[in-house]
Amino acid sequence: MTKIGGFVAILVIGITLLSVGCASSRQEDQILEELANQEKEAIFEIAEDLYDKKKFEEARKYFSFVYDTFPNDPLGHKAALRVADTYAIKKDTTSLTEARLRYRDFASRYPNDPDRDYALLMVGQTYTARKLKPDRDLSSLLEALNAFQQLLTLYPDSRYAEEAEERLRDVSKVLAEHEWIVASFYAKNKRWLGAKWRLEYLKENYPEYENMDRVNEELERVQSKLSEREEEIKKLMEEAQQKAAAQRKESS
Repeated sequence: MTKIGGFVAILVIGITLLSVGCASSRQEDQILEELANQEKEAIFEIAEDLYDKKKFEEARKYFSFVYDTFPNDPLGHKAALRVADTYAIKKDTTSLTEARLRYRDFASRYPNDPDRDYALLMVGQTYTARKLKPDRDLSSLLEALNAFQQLLTLYPDSRYAEEAEERLRDVSKVLAEHEWIVASFYAKNKRWLGAKWRLEYLKENYPEYENMDRVNEELERVQSKLSEREEEIKKLMEEAQQKAAAQRKESS
């Protein structure tokens, strides 16, 4: 490509991008002009209708307009949550992270808002939206556990309490299963003390674990192995002491 040809290509691309930018800007200006003449309730309803039609990005623009224009209004608060909902519905990692940040910000920014319990529920939901597995990184599950527990502690009569309790049980089950996996690994490698600590931690922190009978049986076995080891060590020490005493007697 010649220098002139390259310059023309760059110029065409620049004009195209400028045209797209101008079109986008005109579109946004048209939306703002349209919304400026409507009541906030009507705008919110437009957003809800778009959301119901699964046009989440379009709905987000209208919800955002309500929140940005009326940040201290109760409807503005609801719009802020609905913006987060438009991200949470996507279920991909990036969208869930964005939604989580917005729900958390809402819960911190508006501690007295009647929908704060919903925000806390959704913080937990964004951590548990994907399949829970006991062999994965547990930091997300612990964060979810904290969110659900906070909701139940602060709002025991919340309409979301039952759902939070159910999700809390699901998360606790996975965390307990993780402790079981680690304890089993320790036991398999004859690291009896580590296995004992893990099993006792499981019993103390997840008493509703559905396989607690299995845990109790394994804990009994592990304690038996520890007792056997203690006896072996005690016997070796006694033999060493007897040998040392015999050597002293021979040398005297």
